[in-house]
Amino acid sequence: MKFNALGFDRLLRISGVLAILGLAVEAYTLLWFHPLSFVAFALVGGLLIVVGIAVYLLSLLSFLKSSK
Repeated sequence: MKFNALGFDRLLRISGVLAILGLAVEAYTLLWFHPLSFVAFALVGGLLIVVGIAVYLLSLLSFLKSSK
């Protein structure tokens, strides 16, 4: 799948939604008193934020590459 085919603004929205979902998961797990809450905080929330950042950076790279 090419990142250019989805469109720059759509990729920015996707990356923003992923980052917000990651922050929401991390905020929820701060209120959750269970031993697995840290695992959800670190793995699920952190993974969503990292994927959101990666999609953002890849969309910037594809936009810069296509503008040349």
